[in-house]
Amino acid sequence: MLPGSLRIGKVLGIDIAVHVSWLIIFVLLSWSLEVGLFAARYPGWSIAAYWALSILATLLLFISVLLHEMAHAVVARARGLHVKSITLFIFGGVSNIEKEPGAPDIEFQMAIVGPLTSLALAGLFGLLFLALGNNQSPLSAMLGYLALANGLLGVFNLIPGFPLDGGRVLHAIIWKLRGNVRVATRAASHIGQFIAYCFIFFGIWLFFHNYWLNGLWIGFIGWFLLNGAIASNTQGTLEAMFKGVHVGDVMDRSPATVPANISLRKLVDDFLLPHGWRSAFVVQVDQLAGLITLNEVRHVAREQWTQTPVGLAMVPLDRLHTVTTEQNLNEVLPLMIGQDVNQLPVVQDGHLIGSISRENIMRFVEIKRSLALDQGSEVTPAHL
Repeated sequence: MLPGSLRIGKVLGIDIAVHVSWLIIFVLLSWSLEVGLFAARYPGWSIAAYWALSILATLLLFISVLLHEMAHAVVARARGLHVKSITLFIFGGVSNIEKEPGAPDIEFQMAIVGPLTSLALAGLFGLLFLALGNNQSPLSAMLGYLALANGLLGVFNLIPGFPLDGGRVLHAIIWKLRGNVRVATRAASHIGQFIAYCFIFFGIWLFFHNYWLNGLWIGFIGWFLLNGAIASNTQGTLEAMFKGVHVGDVMDRSPATVPANISLRKLVDDFLLPHGWRSAFVVQVDQLAGLITLNEVRHVAREQWTQTPVGLAMVPLDRLHTVTTEQNLNEVLPLMIGQDVNQLPVVQDGHLIGSISRENIMRFVEIKRSLALDQGSEVTPAHL
């Protein structure tokens, strides 16, 4: 899950969380519905009715956005991609999928199903609204709002630029036609940046023409889209750079290791302090047993260091993520980011044969850029 997120449950085996930014927008949206929509268009209700309806409408919109993201996740899982979690944040939601789709057809299906779900919900709420008739009732007002909101959500996400679903659709189409994922990523990212700047400049124009609140909001959306488009382009560049590069090409072949049976006092005095280590892999009879870091040492009282073996304080192997030399960096880096870890052990038949860290990966990137090998050249590294 994203940092700053609160887990609220699990649906179909997928963790559901809300980012703290969504809690802010929940309050602001409820308030704006109460004073700016329902009170203005449906006068005569009690204040309690306005607030109750506004909160309920916001919660149902929350569920609508969740269904939008669940549609992405269900299609991804049906295509063999593992979905770990869904996080709702200020502008919608994001599905934490461990790796990118391997074919344009799969990406197209995953991307298009979200906006189609929102448009289907808009149609459903719209039909219910028409069935009730515009009778000025709270239920009718809420259905009308949900139909409009889901329709706008679906149409907005179809805008053809990263990081929106429409950008993914465009990316899949260009990828299919050109057969080059990097060209597709560059095109969708540049279009996304152009659209983002349009939002920003339109927001500035509105701000200086006495629509300052709408201008700020639209400009903020543009800023969000711009950052997303730039991030998508950076991610695409890294994926192209890591194509054909495996863990064995960049890993550290002499990682820091300590025996499982030594005491924490010996660990600190003979290994951590002299070598400046902040962590070390723990081995037992030539097998990887776990990982010990400064954090685990700090959790043991200092007077107990002499009696406490490393094997008792370490993070055991079953709680570690391991990788193999054959895995591609495009698989490993998202795993490190998703698990918020700095390094991973490289294991073969239970034996620790190396480690790969973000530092190893960044060193590889810097060397490749220094040699101008990041412009599409297919050069296999020789254990950098």
